[in-house]
Amino acid sequence: MGKRLLVLHGPNLNLLGEREGREGGRFADLDAALKARAASLGLELTVVQSNHEGVLLDTLHAERSRVEGVVVSPSSLFGSYPLRDALEAIGLPALEVYLEELGGRESVVAEACVATLEGEGFDSYLQALERFASGDLTGESSEEDEGDEDVEDEDVEDEDDEDTDGEDTDDEAGEDEVAEAPVGLVKTLGRRGTGVKAPAVAPGRDAAGPRKTLGRKVVEAAPPPSSVKTLGRKSPRAAPSEDVLSRALVRGKIADRLAGRLSPADLATWARSWWTRIQGGAPAETGYRELLEDILQRLTLANIPATRMSETELVEWMTRLEG
Repeated sequence: MGKRLLVLHGPNLNLLGEREGREGGRFADLDAALKARAASLGLELTVVQSNHEGVLLDTLHAERSRVEGVVVSPSSLFGSYPLRDALEAIGLPALEVYLEELGGRESVVAEACVATLEGEGFDSYLQALERFASGDLTGESSEEDEGDEDVEDEDVEDEDDEDTDGEDTDDEAGEDEVAEAPVGLVKTLGRRGTGVKAPAVAPGRDAAGPRKTLGRKVVEAAPPPSSVKTLGRKSPRAAPSEDVLSRALVRGKIADRLAGRLSPADLATWARSWWTRIQGGAPAETGYRELLEDILQRLTLANIPATRMSETELVEWMTRLEG
């Protein structure tokens, strides 16, 4: 059985293409294209269209335990706070799609979605299905892979040039050589990250930026140790890395929540963002992936009154994460 997705169409999309009298561009054609692409990708779709905001909200509530993700086309409901809140409440990864460009309009619903696809007609929907099938909801991994290939190709060319010329000496290679840090991509919720190139660093100096590794993704150097207040301990502890989901990282976020540095909503948003990344294959502490996924789901719902976690429960989770 393939991954199950809910596709929500907003107001007036049922009349798609009728006024223009276009053949092949109507709502029935979109529905057929979605089903055909889903079948080729091994996905199962539940498709609902409504002109009423409440029906869309009720559908999200009813289907939340039966699907694994949401493709939502808000149409004129792009400014709907209730729709945004419903997507946040169910805690499922969601992609927002529009047939045409939003232009100067700003979508509120995007705040609860991993990414927004717009201006590609039917392809906006089809690309969303492909991202769910691949597990790369942000569409950034392909760019990262291309960047890795370019770096490897440059390394090979440099080696070939040195072997051919045979004139470079170790002393000459050390003169005026500048190490350049690779460009990294930062993943953000609902928006594309921007690559930032670190400044060049002369040999022999310490570089606080990312380091190049052979055949592996760039890992940023760990920040210097800082005093972190933990339960029952007074000794300083280095801040956990934000690149790998670990027990220490989750404990730190819960500690920030208990100390008032994070609000319940901020903690839930952080947990939902990491849960989405984990579903897309982000690294987690070895041997604790299942435990960490469980607590992320619990924390995602911790801001909802019916499932809100007390401070006692948060402390119990911190103790459990100590392992």
